[in-house]
Amino acid sequence: MTATPTDAKQFTPAPIGAEREKSALVEAKRRRSQGGKAWFWSGIWLLLLAGSTALGVWAVAFITRLPPLPKCDRISVFSADSERLYCARQASVSGSEQDLVASVQLISTWDESHPLYEDSKEVANRWSRGLLKLAQKRMQSGDLSRANQLLGYIPARAEIYEEANVAAERWQQEWDKGNEITTTVKEAVDNQNWSGARKHLRAMKRLTSDYWLKDRHRYLGQHIQSEENARRNLITAQTLASDGSLKGLSEALGLIRQINVQNHAWPEAKPLMSEWADRLLNYGLQKWEQEDLDGAIAIIQNVPADLATKPEAQDLVQFAHAQRLAKFNQSWEPSYGDILNLIDGIEALQGIDSDSLFYQDAQTKLALWTQQLDDLQLLYGAALMAHLNQKGSLKAAIEQAKTLGIDRPQRQQAQTLIAHWSKEIQRIEDRPLLGRAQQLADKGDKASLQAAIAEAGKVAQGRALRIDAQTNIAQWTKQIQVLEDQPFYSKALDLATNGKLQDAIKEARKIQQGRALYTQAQDSIKEWTTRIQIAEDRPILNEAKELAYQGRLSDAISVAARIGSGRALYSEARSSIAVWDAELAYLESLRAPAEDDYYEEDDYYEEDDDYEEDDYHDHHHHD
Repeated sequence: MTATPTDAKQFTPAPIGAEREKSALVEAKRRRSQGGKAWFWSGIWLLLLAGSTALGVWAVAFITRLPPLPKCDRISVFSADSERLYCARQASVSGSEQDLVASVQLISTWDESHPLYEDSKEVANRWSRGLLKLAQKRMQSGDLSRANQLLGYIPARAEIYEEANVAAERWQQEWDKGNEITTTVKEAVDNQNWSGARKHLRAMKRLTSDYWLKDRHRYLGQHIQSEENARRNLITAQTLASDGSLKGLSEALGLIRQINVQNHAWPEAKPLMSEWADRLLNYGLQKWEQEDLDGAIAIIQNVPADLATKPEAQDLVQFAHAQRLAKFNQSWEPSYGDILNLIDGIEALQGIDSDSLFYQDAQTKLALWTQQLDDLQLLYGAALMAHLNQKGSLKAAIEQAKTLGIDRPQRQQAQTLIAHWSKEIQRIEDRPLLGRAQQLADKGDKASLQAAIAEAGKVAQGRALRIDAQTNIAQWTKQIQVLEDQPFYSKALDLATNGKLQDAIKEARKIQQGRALYTQAQDSIKEWTTRIQIAEDRPILNEAKELAYQGRLSDAISVAARIGSGRALYSEARSSIAVWDAELAYLESLRAPAEDDYYEEDDYYEEDDDYEEDDYHDHHHHD
């Protein structure tokens, strides 16, 4: 019988599987709960560890951190000694005078009982040496007072304290000696004892400081020279003015004006200068009264304006000053400065009042200078156009200058400028001709040179570039002559190289006088002729020397005399003849037994000389 679904055996395992599943779920939840707690406590411990580590690092950094640096600009006697020592060291770094003094003063009161004494000892010595060097510089520049002040800042405990005291004493002795020499020199100058002053000044060279050796020595030397020049000028001026002549007074016033107000001669010079100026002004007024205004102005121009005391003299000096301003170069282009000076001169003349003795003359000059000013302004504008250096601008400048009529004061200046600008136009017109001619000549062949000469010849006589054209034509003509004559000269050189000197001379003589290579050819001809003559005459001279060596002096003289005047070896031959002649005379003198016989032999010798001289003149010269 088959089992039915209601059979209990069929459902027995089902409750067991459900219990297991349920227990597995409970176990999983328990484990998840335990794992979450573990992770939580691990995180807490990690946070605690990180915090303690950060706290430890901060603690170490806090403990080892350097204290803040003291503010040295606020340091005072109430500051800590360590801060004062630190600021003293910092202040001395720059090495400046002010900082070194401040550094020493910060620690100068510390004695051996001070806890930082040893730390400050080395730096105090270093700063003291710096103060000594600064004091030396002050002394060398002449500021002994400041030098002594700097030495006074050096503390007694410094190693160089005694050295500083010795230096201060030595400097004071040198200053006393220098001041003594200065006083002696000035006393000699006051007494006009120039040589004595210079003698005393030489003693200053024995001092050691630059202040006395250079500065004061130079100053006193210039002082002596200035005073001597002033005194010499005064004496010379007095001599010149003694004759009362116009020239003497003018030169005397010029000399005495060179005297400086600080010179000892000035008190004597000042009244003399006023006196001589008055006398010159009187001369000037006399010239004006004689209707010689230009002469009066020429005289007054030597008188300074501040020395004219009388009203008429002041007007005349002002007139002269205006005349001096109004001078300008009237033969060339006017400058802007000329125009300004003329304007100043006009203004000076306008300052002369209508009641002045010179008013009428001033108005006459004023009318002339006003016309000159107008002309200068016109010519100045024309010159500005001409400076563009273009043909059109030059023509415009010429047309503007032509507007000055024959009655204008600057007519001659205008004509000079017109002539110059016309030449500039000619240069602009003819320069292309010379440019083309030069291009042709640069080719260097004969035909091109001839064409260049023809092109340059188009520059007509009287034109601005005519001289340049003719100079180039002469140069190119010589180049053509060189091209034409070079074959003759080259052939002559080749012949001479091959020893055919006569043929070389004939070939070189084909170059005519006045040609470019003529001088060079003649020099070569002279050289080759000399070589020919030497070749012809050397055997003759050698033969004569051989005869002389054999003792046949008369024969040697006869042979050497065959070398004619003008020949290459003529001088050498005559020198040899003179030597042999002297030897022959000496031998003849030894043979003479008595004085009468000596003279007979001498007469015979003279006859022999005549024979030789005739033989010499009858000799046929080789050419």
